[in-house]
Formats: sequence, C-alpha cells, structure tokens
Amino acid sequence: MSDEAEDFAYQESIYKVLASEVRLRLLKKAAEDGPISAPDLADSGEFDITAESIVNNLNQLENRGLLESKNVRGPGNRPRKEFTVPKDGKSLEFELVPDDYHFVFEDAGTVDF
Repeated sequence: MSDEAEDFAYQESIYKVLASEVRLRLLKKAAEDGPISAPDLADSGEFDITAESIVNNLNQLENRGLLESKNVRGPGNRPRKEFTVPKDGKSLEFELVPDDYHFVFEDAGTVDF
C-alpha cells in the first residue's frame, strides 16, 4: 500500500469513529468534565444506552488516539477504566478547496469540539 493510500485509510478510520453522535458527545463530555467512566455515565442517564455500549464507544475513541484511559478503583473497590482527552490534546482539521485536499490530524495544545 502506498503512503498516500495508507494516509487515506487512516483518515477514513478517524471519520468513521467520529461518525457517531454518541462518540462525539462522549468526546465533548471528556473535554469539558475531565475523567469519565462508563458506569458513571450510564448511571447519570445522560446517555440512553447501556454501560457496555458506552465503554465500547469509549474504547473506539481510545483506539484512534482521541481518548486515553487508566485503570482505577471505583465504588466497592471494583476496577474500571476512566477516560480523558490526551494531555497534549488533539487537533482535527479538514480543508477542502477546488484543487487541493488537505487533512491534518496531529498532537496539539488544545482540544476544540
């Protein structure tokens, strides 16, 4: 596979993971509120899906580098993952002009959603 084809495949994977209202809302929640966990979000009623579905969506975001996680102990000393936006942030830029296609996904100092 050529470098350009690999770049397009990577770009496609980013857009696929972002093509979900739930995942976009999870990113916004992590950016605004700090560490988030599936059990807490499921209990809050803010997301009308199960904790298992929430953690699946969080894992997809983590797999693309949009979130980071760490294992912590929750209520009753039960293990769980907490997800945060990477400390160095992420920047996603899409620019389309008639004769050019430009896409940048890189580490950045801020996060905007």
